[in-house]
Amino acid sequence: MPSNVNGFGTKYYGQRDFRLDGSYVTTNFFCLGFFPVIPLHSVRVIPDPKNSWMPFSKNYYAILEKRWPNPLQVLSIYLWSAAAAGMGILFFWKIEPFLKDRGLWLAQGWAEALLCGVCVVAPIAAGALLRTLLRKRGQLQSAENF
Repeated sequence: MPSNVNGFGTKYYGQRDFRLDGSYVTTNFFCLGFFPVIPLHSVRVIPDPKNSWMPFSKNYYAILEKRWPNPLQVLSIYLWSAAAAGMGILFFWKIEPFLKDRGLWLAQGWAEALLCGVCVVAPIAAGALLRTLLRKRGQLQSAENF
């Protein structure tokens, strides 16, 4: 099982190739500061019922098979990570100076932090929405094949 401390270590990222039994393929990455750096391997897992919904809690999985890293999944994880990092850089490079010049009330206190959070979370939220849609489509295709 992956293990990390403050974002440094190994972590499962991504979900792909959903099946009717609830299993999916995820990839174990070596991470630096929660950013995936090196894909170690991919595994087909079924989430264990004792998983918690809490954001930073431990997740449990039943591993069905272990394989080489899935190239499409690795590429998509790198793209989503680059998009989130890019939005953070864009915020501090372009948006924050613009707000300080023209929108003084937006560049003070909580409003600036909220806008930064929205910029960084937008690609992550888009990825979560896309994952939900792909999960439903994958389960529908699996049901049609039976």
